[in-house]
Amino acid sequence: MKTDIEMKTPQKVEIIEVIHTESTRGKGTNENPVRIVHQYWNKNGKLLAENDDY
Repeated sequence: MKTDIEMKTPQKVEIIEVIHTESTRGKGTNENPVRIVHQYWNKNGKLLAENDDY
């Protein structure tokens, strides 16, 4: 089921400082290939986002 998302003008936009890490993940198999995972953390150590293309 596809839902259309209505985009609205942001109420706030700001540039913030975050910690970006690149780590390897995976076992090197077809089911779980080795890949680079990007993570974004705040200065208090809270994970904000993760990008794992697999």
